[in-house]
Amino acid sequence: MADIKKQLGQRIKYLRKRKGLSQEKLAEIIGLSARSLGNVETGRYFMALTNIEKLIEALEIEPYELFIFDTEPPQDIVFNDIVEKLERFRNNNKRLYAISAFLDCLNP
Repeated sequence: MADIKKQLGQRIKYLRKRKGLSQEKLAEIIGLSARSLGNVETGRYFMALTNIEKLIEALEIEPYELFIFDTEPPQDIVFNDIVEKLERFRNNNKRLYAISAFLDCLNP
């Protein structure tokens, strides 16, 4: 059985990115810290119902849309997440080389 906290977190992250909001901005809008929202998006915590109501309003979605789960997150979300993580190493050639070598190992 899938972990509903993780599925809900992935869905929130997907909807947030689709809306073009950063984690910090959405957290500000609904009255949470960015860290708390991050914990929700990673499936560590559930949101309180009052925060879910604010989230639905901020994302401009119908309540049921929050609970439409795919078995896998959309490919563009996964790809963009990887690119965002790589951006952290833009000025660290040693790490980028290590990541590149690792990716080469995955290539069939």
